[in-house]
Amino acid sequence: MADDDIRVFVVDDHRLFLSGVQAEIGHDFTLVGSAGDVPSAISAILATRPDVVLLDVHMPAGGGRAVLEAVHQAAPEVHFLALSVS
Repeated sequence: MADDDIRVFVVDDHRLFLSGVQAEIGHDFTLVGSAGDVPSAISAILATRPDVVLLDVHMPAGGGRAVLEAVHQAAPEVHFLALSVS
């Protein structure tokens, strides 16, 4: 599979970081969406069914874990990579 065939969704509650990640990977992968909060992330990930979600682990309303748990039950084929500045 070529890199540009990999569909990526990015989740982070810091807009500047989110924009930077999208700018860095947008040339190498297919960006299918982004979200800045847990509820939006869950609904958009389930709607787009990306191959990989780059997921901020520290967010309000349950953080990355809440997103992962909600999506994994409905779409276990989606893979997650944790993002953290910690």
